[in-house]
Amino acid sequence: MENKDKIKFVAAIACFAVISVFMTTQYRRKRRAFKASSKKFCYLETEEKPQSIFKRVLADNSYTPFKHLNRNEANNELSLISHPYEEEITALLENPKVEVEFISGDFDLEMNGSAVWVKTESQLEELVKVLSKERVFAVDTEQHSLRSFLGFIALVQISTKKEDYLVDTIALHDAMGILRPVFADPDICKVFHGADNDVLWLQRDFHIYVVNLFDTSKACEVLSKPYKSLAYLLETYCSVTTNKMLQREDWRLRPLSVEMVQYARVDSHYLLYIADRMASELKILDSGMLYF
Repeated sequence: MENKDKIKFVAAIACFAVISVFMTTQYRRKRRAFKASSKKFCYLETEEKPQSIFKRVLADNSYTPFKHLNRNEANNELSLISHPYEEEITALLENPKVEVEFISGDFDLEMNGSAVWVKTESQLEELVKVLSKERVFAVDTEQHSLRSFLGFIALVQISTKKEDYLVDTIALHDAMGILRPVFADPDICKVFHGADNDVLWLQRDFHIYVVNLFDTSKACEVLSKPYKSLAYLLETYCSVTTNKMLQREDWRLRPLSVEMVQYARVDSHYLLYIADRMASELKILDSGMLYF
């Protein structure tokens, strides 16, 4: 090897060594920063998990079958198999309540003001009074599964035609049954998007059963929409974009960041308007005027 080639080879090795040292230093700095932020924002093994304070856990990690709620107050035993609202749901399937007014008058697409944060039992009881007077309201949930085998609902978003509510299900975990009557009321329609998991989670964590439901995701399938994500519907009907990466945030954190609150509100705020638009399209399709 000539001297010039040797010099080039040594220089290349030196450059590689410098870059390696630099990258290693940067990596270590980032690791230290991550550990520092983890101590501040995450629940470590040495810290108590929020779910540790829950007094009633209705589902566990064992192979024991899930025990449904028994509506017979005289019998304190829980039913292993039968769904407590099977009769009401069957009646709806046989005679659907198809005429639902999701919104009335003009709907302001601007999300003004702030959401109502519900974190006490008295506030939850007031919310039930409000919802019991509604014929329809929108619902979404934020599930948390980090360091939890089954996971649990960390937040429930509920929107009426006038207000958005964020229910702190960590603070109210053992009192969430207060919402049970309005969710099971067959005369009140609950609007979800992609309700498959939400319905299971609400049953699992709180024995809240959903009777009379409109799912905008299922409506997408019937209408042969090119996509059936909520992000697609928000952009199509409301010209609103949302960052779905926030869905993976740590929803146990209190207080929630401004971005997380905004994201949570958006997920339920526009659902009534979207459901109304899609219901109109479904009526046209049903009348045979719309072809794909």
